[in-house]
Amino acid sequence: MAISNHQNGLSDALGILFSFSKDKRHPVFIARGDIFKNPVAAKGLYFLRIMPAFRRQDVGMANVKHNEEIFDQSAKILNDNGVVALFPEAGHQDRHFLGTFKKGFARMAFRAAALRDFKDPVYVLPMSNHYTNYFSVQGQLVMTIGEPIDISYLYDTYKENPNLALKQLTDRAREVVESLMLNIKTKEFYEEYEMLCEIFSREMLVKEGVAFNYLPSQLDASKRIVARLEALEQEDPEKHAKIMDDTYQYIRAIEKLNLRDWIFAQKMSLWGFLGRCLMAILLSPVIIIGWLLYLIPFNASYLITRNISDPMLHSSFHFAIWTLVTYPIWFIIISLVVGFTTHLWWIIPILFFICLLTVIYYFRGKTLVKKLFNRLRRFAFWYRGDYRYKKAVKNRQEIIQMMHEVMG
Repeated sequence: MAISNHQNGLSDALGILFSFSKDKRHPVFIARGDIFKNPVAAKGLYFLRIMPAFRRQDVGMANVKHNEEIFDQSAKILNDNGVVALFPEAGHQDRHFLGTFKKGFARMAFRAAALRDFKDPVYVLPMSNHYTNYFSVQGQLVMTIGEPIDISYLYDTYKENPNLALKQLTDRAREVVESLMLNIKTKEFYEEYEMLCEIFSREMLVKEGVAFNYLPSQLDASKRIVARLEALEQEDPEKHAKIMDDTYQYIRAIEKLNLRDWIFAQKMSLWGFLGRCLMAILLSPVIIIGWLLYLIPFNASYLITRNISDPMLHSSFHFAIWTLVTYPIWFIIISLVVGFTTHLWWIIPILFFICLLTVIYYFRGKTLVKKLFNRLRRFAFWYRGDYRYKKAVKNRQEIIQMMHEVMG
């Protein structure tokens, strides 16, 4: 059995699935039961080896009883050396924190053990995901895999007091998953903690001689920063409050400037700025062609997601629609049009391959344009000597200095 934190939609499941890519077993996933209400969708989900879990708030109290069937099926899958994957939080969020674990996975694990007469171990594999961005295309994801938990140490407890064993396994599993991920527990200072991770993780890694562009290293640095800030709040509340206040002021300042923090980490260089502008100009034909080619298939999925209230599910629907529907159809249409107009049928597979490559350039081009606008704005502030920009730069430097003192 594999369990993980849940901070996105389909991407979380894909992260687990690809983590098992070298394993011959295909995980069976457990998903919330309300997405099975549509019969057509339900058939597709079952085909993809996804089973429902029935929550009272989603499907009503009368349907919760069907969970027993799911528990039995899951236990049989585990006993057949299969893998059941689920998210014990039973919900997702667009923030780096860990919610409360439900006991469903523990019930499945002990039911599988009972089918074996408690003679063989059953393992729970803790995993975690960490995203650079929950919504943008081509963001980065790192999956962290912990040591499997052998639940056989709780067999005797389960036989005497099942509820106690369920609680102990749930608590233990949550503790391990929490150790693998970035868990920002504070709600009051969440925004400040997240910004401090963004600002100072690079500084830490450069100081330690570690590659700061490597996401697992960034995750490790962020976990250490959060742990130290949590301790500082207890040890020196006054200093903690000073850092929080300065960070809050910095966040509001860059919002008003319409800049991103990453640009402040780069040294202002006139030649570097001009070089990047020249690169953007040279690549502009590719970007424009990509924009014209993919404007329709890219935006078609928004006709569906605009009616979905949960923004965390948007990226999942976009991915599914782009991959399975709009882009394949669009590629076929372009290829056939070119084939019929030129009668050069041999060019169709080549064109199809080129279309696939230009999708990547389209998304990268969009990112390049966004970053270029940030650089143009920064250059304008720098050139004019804008006092707000100067204040934000100074504020950031003071925050870094305080964090160096805090982290040691």
